[in-house]
Amino acid sequence: QSSVAWTSVEGTDYFVLVHGSSASDAGDYVLELESTAPTPAPTSLSSTNDICDNAIELVTGTPISGSTTDAPVDGIPDSCGTNVAPGRWYKWTGDGNKAFVNTCGSSYDTWLSVFEGSCSDLSCVDNNDDTCGYQSLVSWTSVVGTEYLIYVHGYMRGAGEFVLEVTAEIGAPTFAPTPIPAPTSEPTSSRAPTQSPAPTTEPIGNDDCLTAIDLAIGSEVSGTTLDARPDDFGGVCGQSSAPGRWYKLTGDGEDVTV
Repeated sequence: QSSVAWTSVEGTDYFVLVHGSSASDAGDYVLELESTAPTPAPTSLSSTNDICDNAIELVTGTPISGSTTDAPVDGIPDSCGTNVAPGRWYKWTGDGNKAFVNTCGSSYDTWLSVFEGSCSDLSCVDNNDDTCGYQSLVSWTSVVGTEYLIYVHGYMRGAGEFVLEVTAEIGAPTFAPTPIPAPTSEPTSSRAPTQSPAPTTEPIGNDDCLTAIDLAIGSEVSGTTLDARPDDFGGVCGQSSAPGRWYKLTGDGEDVTV
């Protein structure tokens, strides 16, 4: 199944086409629209943290941005990924939850190494090169009060601009895949009934962009593409010869997920 997220522009109409990946792909579906306040812009931090002793404290759920282009190479234990690339040091204190630290959305091929212990006696927790494309994600079960040292560096001798965020299990990364239950005749929502009305089955006339059906923020609808026709949308947003259904929504200036 599919999910698309973007920051909407207030008053702008967006068109959503539900379709399959090939001409033979058609069936029942559930479509849901959510809106949340935009994620704060990453905070750019000082470039003095190119040695472990100057590691910068990370706040759970607060993304930061930085660059390794003007940083030196700092030796780390081979047990946590060999390193010949420049890097930046950060630190985070465990809260007892499963922790996730990632560089997803960075502009170059990153590598993440996570340690515990002291700068003079580093012990590898885990490391990762590629998880979200050429960017990195490390997860581990943290210990309350334990300080973890996080080194952002690159694959081979790579350097560039990066985005870094640490989250706890209670706020797992948005890019982590979320299993979607198979549609039923009475789909359910994770939100309280007062926030999410029961899904409605829409009429079958919306297999043309001109007859797109309006979606309300927080609503959920069900439908089927079994009796729909393919609609050629010019290959500007992927290509498909599968039948589909059209919907539209009006931006409210917040982050939208459909």
